[in-house]
Amino acid sequence: MKQLLKTRVACLLLAGVVGCLTLGQSATLVQSQEAAQSPDASAASEQPVQESAEGVEAGESEQEGERGQDQGLVQEGRAAEGADGGEPQMAQPEQAQEQALAPGQEQAQEPSGQTAATGEGDRADAVESATDNLEGMEAMADNGQLTLYVHPETTQVAVLHQRSGDVWHTNPPDREADAIATGYNKAKLNVQFELTYYDESGNALRYDNYTHSILSGQFEIEPAEDGVTIVYTIGEVAGDLDAIPKYINASRFQSAILDRLSSDADRREVSLRFRLDEEQQRYERRDSALRGVGLSKLLGLFEEIGYDEAERAIDKEAYGESAEGPQGVRVPLAYQIEDDELRVSISGEGLQYPASMHIQSISLLPFFGASGQEDEGYIVVPDGSGSLIRFNNGRTYAAPYRTLLYGGDGAISQLANRQQAMEARLPVFGMSYGDRGFMGIIESGDAVAAVEADVSGRLNAYNNVYPTFTIYNYEEVTLSNGWRSSTIKRFQQEPFRGDIAVRYQFLEEDRNGYPDMAASYRDYLVRTTGMAPLEDDTGVPFYVELIGGIPKQKFFLGIPYQAYEPLTTFEQAAEILGQMQDAGIDNIKLRYTGWFNNGIHHNTPSGIKVDRKLGGSKGLRELQAVAEAADVALYPDASFQEAAPRARGFSRSSQASRFISNKVAAVYPYATATYGQDLDADPGYIVSPKALPSIVDGFIADYRRTGLTGLSLRDFGSELNGDYNRAGVIDREAAKGIVREQLARLGEAAEELLIEGGNAYAAPYARHIVDAPMTSSGFNITDESIPLFQLVYHGYVSYAGTPWNLADNQDARINFLQALESGAGLHYTWFHAEASAIKMTGFDHYYSADYRSWLDEAARQYRELDEAIGDVSGQPIVDHRRVAEGVYKTTYDGGKTVVVNYNDAAVEVDGVRIDAMDYGIGGGKR
Repeated sequence: MKQLLKTRVACLLLAGVVGCLTLGQSATLVQSQEAAQSPDASAASEQPVQESAEGVEAGESEQEGERGQDQGLVQEGRAAEGADGGEPQMAQPEQAQEQALAPGQEQAQEPSGQTAATGEGDRADAVESATDNLEGMEAMADNGQLTLYVHPETTQVAVLHQRSGDVWHTNPPDREADAIATGYNKAKLNVQFELTYYDESGNALRYDNYTHSILSGQFEIEPAEDGVTIVYTIGEVAGDLDAIPKYINASRFQSAILDRLSSDADRREVSLRFRLDEEQQRYERRDSALRGVGLSKLLGLFEEIGYDEAERAIDKEAYGESAEGPQGVRVPLAYQIEDDELRVSISGEGLQYPASMHIQSISLLPFFGASGQEDEGYIVVPDGSGSLIRFNNGRTYAAPYRTLLYGGDGAISQLANRQQAMEARLPVFGMSYGDRGFMGIIESGDAVAAVEADVSGRLNAYNNVYPTFTIYNYEEVTLSNGWRSSTIKRFQQEPFRGDIAVRYQFLEEDRNGYPDMAASYRDYLVRTTGMAPLEDDTGVPFYVELIGGIPKQKFFLGIPYQAYEPLTTFEQAAEILGQMQDAGIDNIKLRYTGWFNNGIHHNTPSGIKVDRKLGGSKGLRELQAVAEAADVALYPDASFQEAAPRARGFSRSSQASRFISNKVAAVYPYATATYGQDLDADPGYIVSPKALPSIVDGFIADYRRTGLTGLSLRDFGSELNGDYNRAGVIDREAAKGIVREQLARLGEAAEELLIEGGNAYAAPYARHIVDAPMTSSGFNITDESIPLFQLVYHGYVSYAGTPWNLADNQDARINFLQALESGAGLHYTWFHAEASAIKMTGFDHYYSADYRSWLDEAARQYRELDEAIGDVSGQPIVDHRRVAEGVYKTTYDGGKTVVVNYNDAAVEVDGVRIDAMDYGIGGGKR
């Protein structure tokens, strides 16, 4: 016990010297690389990296909104460290802007989606160098396409792609030469996973498998079929804190501890670290006061007075604590080669940890395939339509990239919404080196995952991208007592217990750009979901949403009441269709919202009652007949995952999701001026995933009686919400499974489905996607938006972006060129009534939706777009590249090319002049 205390004190004091201040300037205990390699490293490795709860909340938390990437702002928790590993150097926003605009500071950019390949001689040297890095590793599996290697001492894994000779490592082979990383950041280059967790006292800590398992030899390598499983045991969770008794009898505290101390100063020091419970006549350890130097001092004093393991066992037994100490953490990390792909997973059943330990997140293979400062290429992240982060772009002033997949969880309370970001619809990420590349597909646990990426120069010399999975979500609860208040974290009742898995696909020299990643993911979807190519090739689709009825407050003798305001009746919808066709618009896809159960904010859709003020069931049948005769596809719209304010047929007590606090998950609109919730408005409610099957049952029964063949689903493709009811938690991964079941059932009831957003789990069930992402969020760390989403789905699912008349950018030419570049259809939202009908309602954002103002312009745009790319609407896009600044070239499967020039001046591409804000087809002027 004395030796253990000495080792722990030494480790803590050393950490105080070499540690770094991170995460909002809060102290972090870290283990230096030198200490990690010392003979006493096994004891030192039991100490987790400990941070203040505020620190992780500011910088490492996975909670939505806590790691915002507000443009132009530096993320507090991930500030760049100084060269000596001390206090981070945080760039001011003004300085960052100057750096971004300084001449000569921009990263050199390749003109296409694929960077230039190396010469044959360089390639041979690269292959030889790559195989040299396998020294000391043992081959564990070989399937004729891939060979899997494991280092028996470091557990580093490498994969040899036999056809190309490329070797991919879980950790940078040259990491010891990194001159930027220091202290814990240096040691972190050796990790295969990292845990962020909270202990019983709310202390935020981090564990990784290198510092807290490998260095102490606490792992087992187990051969498996076509792979290997490495089981890591991560020390004692409580670490040094467990050397101090949680409770100790008051008289024994005096006799066994205070009386043995040699000075009053020491006695005061010890007394400050305990709290007297007068009723129980015992002292309780103040965990919040035992951090950093305070903990090291107390450990030293206990070692001096001879408070050893035997003494501690007496106090633990007296208050029912286990004499064996805390349970360890067991993590089974499995690697399996399947054909030419590598699958990396952690079994939910195999992941074991104490019940008192709240693992907030697991970051998996944070340095897989990481590129160095001499490499050229880019990182691909799924931000919106897709985005590129060029290697070594120097943007360390900007926040690292981090985005939750599929947007936020409506059942996680978020009082403010300061970040307006595009949702990540695809569970993929990747890297391209120009002569090789890889793509990661998060195929299990994607609903609780985020994608993170960073560039070299901030914490180390590497560019990296990786997934992080949330195990425990939490909400902050403020407790008040008069003028005093405190904030605590409340965790979800049950953690996510499912498997997490990432499939790595390896791209060779001639196929390693982002278009190739998109094609590879598309092939994966075809193989795993049955997604099929479009059978008909009828030209560019024109998506038009017609709004039926809305709620509107009216007055009778000064008394307000809620009325129904029809904006487009069924008869008027037929009239608009006729005018559209007269104007030359074909291939119309009519999405009709607000047609049943009391308008656009309809009652619970467990049944269907067509709104009488629009024309009732008879009017709907007549509109159906008109649409069929005109070859117009009709998609009446329904919302299932959010109950509107005052929705009838909805039970808040039994059908609403619950926040982690167990309050009903109410949805308030956000005020534009304050970013906060408008608590004066009537809230909607998140529908619990467990209530969806019964609601869909009733809807399908009535839907089949209408004779409709199409169906629009407002939220099944764009929202994914859990239910954190303490009586039974449904996490987002479980909710995803329920949503997919309902999509399959609705797809059987309707011939065609149209969805919003296009989350990856929903897209294979749909024939059409609207409000698809057409650009990225434009985070400062990223360099360029790319149409990754469109590259995946074109030729398999038809799509369009946000309605052109409601878009933030009202430049019609920009919208047209974006559609041309990405192969998208046109999309408008209209109604028949005068625009004044929505005045003083909650639908002011539809003010520009009067169809009369847009019909002629829309017709001209449709005719031009259909003439340009109508003949390739059913073909996959096989290539996309930037050929010059503001100039992009799209190539279709049949060989047709489209070159778009967004510049204010003409450009010449392949000897052909393309005017400003114009385009060329097949390399020539149209």
